[in-house]
Amino acid sequence: MRVQFFFALLLSLMFASARAETATLTFSTQDFPPFSRENNGGAAGPFADIVRLICQRMQTNCVIVVLPWRRTLAEVKLDQLDGVFPISRLPAREADYYFIGPILESSFTIYALTGSTIKFHDAKDFAGYTIGVYGPSGISATLEKMTSDLPSVKIVMEINHLTVLKKLSAGRYGLKGFGFIDRDGAQYLMSEEHISNVQAVADIKTMDFYIGLSRKSISPEMAAQFAENLAALRASGELAAILKKYGLKPTQLNLAK
Repeated sequence: MRVQFFFALLLSLMFASARAETATLTFSTQDFPPFSRENNGGAAGPFADIVRLICQRMQTNCVIVVLPWRRTLAEVKLDQLDGVFPISRLPAREADYYFIGPILESSFTIYALTGSTIKFHDAKDFAGYTIGVYGPSGISATLEKMTSDLPSVKIVMEINHLTVLKKLSAGRYGLKGFGFIDRDGAQYLMSEEHISNVQAVADIKTMDFYIGLSRKSISPEMAAQFAENLAALRASGELAAILKKYGLKPTQLNLAK
């Protein structure tokens, strides 16, 4: 009887594990053009296209929802989401995510009013400035780390990149103010919103964007399958083709490393 009990228990555990691996996976993204967009209540953009294609290749049902970024990160902590995108890779996030990628690279860039003569070479040049940035986010965490030894810097957290651009355009950050924004996102929004009095001043840091899979709900084996399917899309040229539709290019991997 004891042998039969343990055999039945083993089967039930195997069945539960199989169900967990084949259940619907829920991903969350934010309205973060051009990388992801909310479109009629659903998700659009290159990252959504890539995730859907990988799920199709893995024969896994995936759902993508669009949520505010703070809520997205909180729900991963509560084990209510299986994945998020796009996400930058930070040391503080390693315990929570498998990072699938990198998918593409962008620059964290200083934007100022057109005609501004301010020049920046490194973080010390930020002293005395008011800086608008979207946060909390990967870009705001990068800015805070870069300016942690500069008490004269004033960081103003905004709800999205568009707010930074609009307030910068209106002179809301003052004569010694600028925006710290993702370059691809800024250029897209400036074109879409017809913001013509703001210009890029300097690229400060490059950052790769990834798909993040929750370590709480995704097994190492499934994460490895995701990574293998992304590698196959990269090798076949399908990844580059998806990104090209949105005016983007994939990260060039250094295979010698």
